[in-house]
Amino acid sequence: MRRTRNQKGFTIMELMIVIVIIGILIAIAVPAYNAFRARAAAAACQSNLRTLKSAVGLYYADTGLVAADIATDLNPYIDKADTIHCPSKDAAGAYYTYSLDAAGVPVCGSGIAGHALP
Repeated sequence: MRRTRNQKGFTIMELMIVIVIIGILIAIAVPAYNAFRARAAAAACQSNLRTLKSAVGLYYADTGLVAADIATDLNPYIDKADTIHCPSKDAAGAYYTYSLDAAGVPVCGSGIAGHALP
């Protein structure tokens, strides 16, 4: 097919180069985005643990007892304490939950090292 002088457009090679460049940019951006999400989830989990730890301290100051359950013992100190969950999800897609160990310290059920308080 002959081209006329005023015919404009892109060649298939130019389009392929653009597609390859977009693919490379996506290959760089997706891992960076996933790492950002993981850091954000760890920071949110640590924030939730600090809030629960403060509520445990308030419970101990008021009652002199160590809190045994988040839903029942800490509900007066945190609105909807029983609905607080870790922002990360398990393999089934359910959010990890928080619990209290024997000493009353809140722990994340995910077991991810970055989700523990330093």
